[in-house]
Amino acid sequence: MILSSQSASDIPAIIDRAIEQNPHAENLLRAFGPIILRERELAAGLALPPLDVSQIDRERLKAGVPVNRQIDLFPSGNDWKAVALALAAAIGEGLPSLAGEMNRLSEWIAAGKIRPADFFSSAAPASDGTGGAAQKNLALSPSNISFLMSLVARVILEARAKEAAKALDDGVWEKGYCPICGAFPSVALIEEQGGKRFLHCSACGQDWRYTRVSCPYCEKEAQSGMEYFYVENKTQESAFICDQCKKYLVTLYRVGHVLARDMDVSAISLVHLDMIMQDKGFAPMTLCSWNVLK
Repeated sequence: MILSSQSASDIPAIIDRAIEQNPHAENLLRAFGPIILRERELAAGLALPPLDVSQIDRERLKAGVPVNRQIDLFPSGNDWKAVALALAAAIGEGLPSLAGEMNRLSEWIAAGKIRPADFFSSAAPASDGTGGAAQKNLALSPSNISFLMSLVARVILEARAKEAAKALDDGVWEKGYCPICGAFPSVALIEEQGGKRFLHCSACGQDWRYTRVSCPYCEKEAQSGMEYFYVENKTQESAFICDQCKKYLVTLYRVGHVLARDMDVSAISLVHLDMIMQDKGFAPMTLCSWNVLK
């Protein structure tokens, strides 16, 4: 198992290098740069009660039950207000068009009219994760509330993933969805030496190894109906496509380990492949704020 989310200090240089390699993605990378930077800072500094990894059942992992369905990864007793306010400011910095809405959200959060913890409580009502009551009573956009809370969840889950990964020895997890939170991958990386494929979860930052002969989404295993799409002169970037489920997964090839890489930055830099694949009628394996293009 590897975790490819880099420390905050590495992020600016990684983004600059990604823009140099894929200038078409500069606007997106500049927009999400402050958000990713703040996520890394918050996850690294988050003080959480220790996770009891002894409660993670390896047999259930082998059967495909992710960690978040075995133990609660969102500890009670924290309102997550400081995390939400910091991320709202980062969204406003990177996406100025949302600054006004994020300022209003921050005011309600600071005043206690919106409690981020309610979005992650097992007792919280409902299913859309957008804070229906807050949306109706406070006239806030449900999509913007959902966006902010997904980032708060990412910070908490990233911190938890580093602990939970201790239970994830090689071979214990064989599914195409994340062993920590159950989300499908946003990007894959293939090591050119040895050909190992690693999948990356944008919801919690976890990476895990997965076979190259099977579709992570529908688990189809066949020689035909699965292939990689390449753009001319971009041999280290591709999109894995499956004709059975009509899903695609943007994919990178790595030679050596000289340069630091952040997989979220890498996924955003491959947005040109998202555009091509969606125009061809394929859908991403997971929806991210940067790959919803239609």
